[in-house]
Amino acid sequence: MVSMKLKEDLKSSLTGTILEDIKIVIDKAEIHRHLGYGRKQHPRSRISSLIDSQIHKACEFIKPAAYYTIKPITSLDNSKISVGELVFTSHKLAQVFSGCSQAAIFAVTIGEGLEKEVAQLTKSRAVLEASVLDAVGSVAVEKAADWLESVIKGIAATNDDKVGWRYSPGYCDWDITQQKELFRGLDSKSVGVNLTDTCLMVPRKSISGIIGMGKSCNTFSACRLCSRKNCPHRREEFTQ
Repeated sequence: MVSMKLKEDLKSSLTGTILEDIKIVIDKAEIHRHLGYGRKQHPRSRISSLIDSQIHKACEFIKPAAYYTIKPITSLDNSKISVGELVFTSHKLAQVFSGCSQAAIFAVTIGEGLEKEVAQLTKSRAVLEASVLDAVGSVAVEKAADWLESVIKGIAATNDDKVGWRYSPGYCDWDITQQKELFRGLDSKSVGVNLTDTCLMVPRKSISGIIGMGKSCNTFSACRLCSRKNCPHRREEFTQ
């Protein structure tokens, strides 16, 4: 494991908060998974050494930052949820947020440095090195999102609120085009994240989403409502 910590910095932007004191730990086992290894599979020593070196190299390029804002849930029916002035359409999202009174919407990134290095390695035909570094970046941004989620849980705990799973456009039946509505409520540019016309984020190693909060907030994953058994991202077993 390798730990990375940036200088302490907390700033306000519009009605949200920017965080740059983000602590993340990169676990090699998760990089193995991103590279296609099974739980009981282990890479050969050469690949394992390359992973170690790329984790170390990644520390030069990873600059985590996050923006979040907390808004009230103003209305909810069986297929729509209104969070402040934002309206999201998703049957499953509405189900899991049914007990929430507030929601944190967020964007988190590790910056553009790592993917620029991946592009340079690819251009130089160092494809294996590029693939491993890209996998490190994928794990790093997930860990940054996990870190932000722990911050949200801490905020909720001060009011004895529960916190649900985090969701991003593209999950379950929440269409990726809903990124546009989500970004309407985010000052994402304050942390260097932009949205393209096709709803992709730039830098690519970025995550946006929503986290429910409230006294009666559901803590189960929408995976419980999804019958896609072989989904590699499944969090809970289908129960319907």
